[in-house]
This record gives sequence, C-alpha cells and structure tokens, in this order.
Amino acid sequence: MDKWNLLEGELKRSFRFFEDFSHWKHGPGYGLTSDSTKRPNIASIAATGFALSAWVIGDRRRWIDREMALERVVGTLTTLQNIPHHRGFFPHFLHRESGVRYRHCEYSTIDTALCLNGVITAMAYFDDSRIQSLGTMILERVDWSWLVFEKDGKMLFHMAYNPDKDGDYVQKEPGFISQWDMAAEQKMMYFLSAPFLPEAISKALYDGFKKDVGEFKGHQLIINPSGNLFAYHFSEAWFDAARYVDPYGVNWAENAKQAGLANRAYCLSQKHKYPSYATLWGLSASDGPYGYQVSGALPALHEPAHNGTISIYSLVSSLPYTFKESMMTIEHLFYHHPQSYGIYGFVDAINLDYSTPFFSPYTLGIDKGCSMLMIENVLTQSIWNLYTNHPLIQKALSILGFTEVDHVQRHFE
Repeated sequence: MDKWNLLEGELKRSFRFFEDFSHWKHGPGYGLTSDSTKRPNIASIAATGFALSAWVIGDRRRWIDREMALERVVGTLTTLQNIPHHRGFFPHFLHRESGVRYRHCEYSTIDTALCLNGVITAMAYFDDSRIQSLGTMILERVDWSWLVFEKDGKMLFHMAYNPDKDGDYVQKEPGFISQWDMAAEQKMMYFLSAPFLPEAISKALYDGFKKDVGEFKGHQLIINPSGNLFAYHFSEAWFDAARYVDPYGVNWAENAKQAGLANRAYCLSQKHKYPSYATLWGLSASDGPYGYQVSGALPALHEPAHNGTISIYSLVSSLPYTFKESMMTIEHLFYHHPQSYGIYGFVDAINLDYSTPFFSPYTLGIDKGCSMLMIENVLTQSIWNLYTNHPLIQKALSILGFTEVDHVQRHFE
C-alpha cells in the first residue's frame, strides 16, 4: 500500500468513528458525538464540532449523499441551538441522548470554540439557508466580553466557568476557572471573538497571552508550558496558519513544524529510558496504560512528564508540518505494529515499553477528529480553505493584524 492509500484509508476509518458514535435518533441530542468509545453515552461538545467538519468531508468525497449531509448538519445545529448553554458557551460534556449537561461539568471556552469551528466550516461549505441562519444565531449569541478581564496589565480570557460549588474544577468558590495566559491551543478563540469585540480589546487579548520561547536540539519555537504536541494543532486543524504571519511576525505553521521536530528529537534523546522512542514519537495528551494522561517534550517551561506512551493521533496531526518524519512513523506503525490499527484507523496511543505492550482500546473523539482534519488538509487543503476564507475569520485576521504571506510552500512528498 502506498502512503497516499494509507492516508486515505485512515481518513475514511476516522470518518466512520463519527458516523458510528454520533447520535442519530431524532430528539434533543440528535447529532451529538460521543466523547470516546469508552463512554459512548457521554457526548463531547468539541467532538461534535469535529463531526460537523466530518460531514463536509463526507459530502465532498461522496461517502454520504447531499440529503443525508444536510440532514445531519441542520439537525446538529438545531440541537446546538436548544441544548443548555451559559451566555452562548456550552458544557464540556452532555448526555448524548437527552442533550442535558453532564453532572456539574464546566462550561468550557475551548471546547465551545472547537464546536464553533465546526459550525463555521459547515456554513462555509453548504449553501443552505437553514444552516446559515442556525449557524449565525449560534455564533452571535456567544458573549465573549463576559470572559475578558485584566491581570498584571494584560487582557486575558477566562478559561472556563462553573456555577456549582461542587462542580468540576471548582476549588474555592464557584465561578470563573483559570485563564488563557499561555501559548496553547486557544488561538481560535481570538479569531472567533474578534468580530464581536471592540478592536482595541481584541488586539489586547491577542497580545495578552505569554509567548515564551524555548529551544531543543536547534528547534526554536513559542512553547506551551507542558510541551504537549496537541496544543500546536487544534487551532491549526482549521486555520491555514502557513498562509499568514501574525502582528509579531510569527508564522504558527512554522512554529508547529518546529514543535513536531523538537518532539521527535526529544523522544530520540530519551530512547535509553524508553527503547521504543528510537522509532516512535508523539508526546501529547491521550489514553494510556494508567488512564488519560498528559505527556510532553522539551522545549517546555518545566521538565516534561512522559512514560513511554506515544499519542499516535498527535504525530498524525503533525503531518502538514513534518510530513516526512510523520509518514515514516505512520508506515512503521502500520507495517510493524498491526495492533495499532483497527476499525477506526490508528488507535489513540500505544506504549511498547509498558510491562505488557499497551495498545489503547478506545478512540477519543477530539483526538481522532484533529488527525482526520489534518489528513484531509494534506490531501486537499479543503478544511483550511473553507474555514480560513470564511468572512468571519477573514474579518478577525484583519482586526488582529495578520498579514498574508506571498508564497506558501507545502512539502507533502
């Protein structure tokens, strides 16, 4: 099997996950997508955003017909209009069938943003008045100004909100939880909010988060604190970062490339502890032999945690930026570790250095969704083009001072 057929196969199997684990019984939870195969009855609002993008891919590739695609998108947007929200922000998790908030989980800014990215992608692709109307309502009701606050002279977004004293992530009193003060996966939030906030505040928010620079083995980049790889991909799965530099001259695609190369170099440097790192890389957040875990690599703000677990989806998500290095590892896994590949494509993570080699039995919606979009972008750039060229995102880029580069070089060989 050549590399292109391998990627096409992974793409189609990824799409199958969203078909099999989205709720298709008409009712209040229609279209919501499971957080993971481990707990299929619990929906993730972020996975639902990836699913909305999946129906675009499915329609373009004729894996589903137009009538079915429209039914899924319109139905999902109707659900998003009606499920619980707080000032437009969705709960992180919901009961998949009823659409009711799951326990006392937080209202999550980043998970809402991932969902909204799917809404924009669907709006950009389908010329359908119902989709345009529902999508516009969902986007416009989000009260971004409610999240804005000032700390140490910098304008920041709060990270989440929970009104319940015994709620998730509540430590002392209910209310706002933490803040986006670091370079991580939240860049999409500045794009989504800029058209709805005063220009000065939008610019101050983008300026407000720290842009710490680190270096490992000659790879210099703006780092996230823990060095996990997914943080360099979640915004970039939709936003064609290679086309733009930000007001400080940063090209986030080049940053993601350096992050991927540094992650691989760090794994090689640690192969004396974990022999599988000689051929495998991708330290991120994923399932693992000890449950869900967050691994990272240098450069980071502190010594990163890792235990031999490789997040396969993360090295796949790095394909647009480290095509040769990612493809080499993908082919190695496919041909030499068949247990890493199943009905929904590559498993979430593996750990060959565990006492008994570990192959994750679960598929996580946001992980599979990110790698799915990145493969589609390598093959066609369609998700990048739809999202980045949408008028809302174009307006945001103008407000924030992003400038388009003269020529984009993509190395998918």
